[in-house]
Amino acid sequence: MIIIAFFIGLIFSVPIGPLGMIILKRSVEKGFWEGFTIAIIDAIAGFVFSLSFLIGIGQLELDPTIKLIAQLLGLVFLFWIGIKEVFFKKNKYEKNITLNKSSILGNLILVIGYYIANPSLWAFWINVSVYANSNLLNERNLFNSILFSLFYALGVLTTQYLAIQLMKNIEQFEKVKIPIKYFSSFLFIVTFIYFFYSSIQSIGSHWNTFAQMWIYYYGL
Repeated sequence: MIIIAFFIGLIFSVPIGPLGMIILKRSVEKGFWEGFTIAIIDAIAGFVFSLSFLIGIGQLELDPTIKLIAQLLGLVFLFWIGIKEVFFKKNKYEKNITLNKSSILGNLILVIGYYIANPSLWAFWINVSVYANSNLLNERNLFNSILFSLFYALGVLTTQYLAIQLMKNIEQFEKVKIPIKYFSSFLFIVTFIYFFYSSIQSIGSHWNTFAQMWIYYYGL
């Protein structure tokens, strides 16, 4: 169980998505800890998501109204972070050797916004929680759920750490910085558009449900 959970974390967190690319971009431009701090928060968020779906809290999170509110809040967070990442450029020679509270808070908001506004993550954890509860957990209880989630988070953190270290050791480093920067920005824009489209669909679905209920109770 714990080996499979660890490998799910390893594979799922390969930094080819927008959040992973931002982690690499931050580590390249600002230093190891600026990127790895996001990776740590990402692993913690993965642990919380995994545990909540495994023990059934995810059913509450999947309530249409709660999910819509979470998506809209996440969309606002992502928009704010995206504006900073894509349109406002920092000095390319700037290196943050130490982290301050504002940078940690910004990283926290980035990850929270990405998780709660991302419908694909919700779908992923629905499927993983069903599979894990049916086939991986010897006994469905809180201890096993925590253990599974912990090793999943360790897998996430391991992949992100190795990816950051790999980027640090790539030769001709300066030639790599520009592609990473623009590719991460492109992925972030595409992801934001997808999340925005999903939120609009959710609003439309809620509006149709409200209209049907209004017609049912009050007529035209």
